[in-house]
Amino acid sequence: MGKLLTLLVALCLSQVIGAERIVNCYWGTWANYRSGNGKFDVSNIDAGLCTHLSYSFFGINDNGDINSLDTWLDYDLGFISQAVGLKRQNPNLKVLAVVGGWNEGSTKYSSMAGDWYKRQNFINSALNLLRNNGFDGLDLDWEYPNQRGGNWDDRSNFVTLLREIKEAFAPYGYELGIAVGAGESLASGSYEIANIAQHVNFINVMTYDFAMASDGYTGFNAPQWAVENAINFWLSQGAPANKLVLGVGTYGHSYQLSDSSQNWPGAPCRGAGNSGPYTGDSGYMGYNEICLNNWYTVFDYNNAAPYAYSGDQWVSYDNVLSVQYKMDFALSKNLAGAMIWSLETDDYRGQCGESYPLLKTINRKLRW
Repeated sequence: MGKLLTLLVALCLSQVIGAERIVNCYWGTWANYRSGNGKFDVSNIDAGLCTHLSYSFFGINDNGDINSLDTWLDYDLGFISQAVGLKRQNPNLKVLAVVGGWNEGSTKYSSMAGDWYKRQNFINSALNLLRNNGFDGLDLDWEYPNQRGGNWDDRSNFVTLLREIKEAFAPYGYELGIAVGAGESLASGSYEIANIAQHVNFINVMTYDFAMASDGYTGFNAPQWAVENAINFWLSQGAPANKLVLGVGTYGHSYQLSDSSQNWPGAPCRGAGNSGPYTGDSGYMGYNEICLNNWYTVFDYNNAAPYAYSGDQWVSYDNVLSVQYKMDFALSKNLAGAMIWSLETDDYRGQCGESYPLLKTINRKLRW
């Protein structure tokens, strides 16, 4: 009997230890419209590198109903069905519909969460979206409760919304995730952390965007200390480690230096850096753009992050080494896993060497 009990305990422990960590791959479907080597569609996705594929984004209308933000791409081109079809390549892949995002704002979500009828509209439309298209769950990316046109009641209303979604999803086995602001000041104003954690399968913590050109000086997009502080804050407020997913940005924030001879972190800048050839947004460059530049590159070990500069252009980003530091921290805290924002700005074509270098680094640390 004693030997049997020991064997059962060992078996249970091995199952816990061997449980696969999450690697959640966000996909900004609009990258289909980029030109040349920046164009990204379903054919560019390696389904074996992700446990979850987060199809971004859907929006809502004023009544709380979920709607497509690009019906031509989602349905006419068949991107949704093609994304769900990736489960033929990886039968364990979960494909999630992501609702929200920065451009959707907060006002409509605040109104929906605070109104019972609009919440029911949202939940019913979510069920229809998932059932009709073969999605495995929903990721709600409200940026952010109690901010950008929201109000203080958003914090408790968000808990109510998530509880009602969870109850509606339970008969179907759908997963429910959320994407959340990372830092203490943002998170404490937007979330009742312990309460929301009860109702979701996992929490994608957006541990990036800690600095940008609007600050007036150069800074690191995701320095290790800021990432660790954010995760430790979420843990301290009652978020279970096994529901926290650490976010990695496959992009950098770029700056135009005020004085090209002052090119260190904290140096003054006069605004956003030049746009990259694929992404086309000033102040923002994909890793697949950064790695092609022959800029002078420095790895700052105090921040466990690289930066690069050329003339009056300066960029902070993540590379393979900085991602390794982040994954070591995630493992040390026994987190649920990691996510990337987003697939289409990793070096998915392998123009600078190995394809998907950042995503593969995450997999090597967490899964392989």
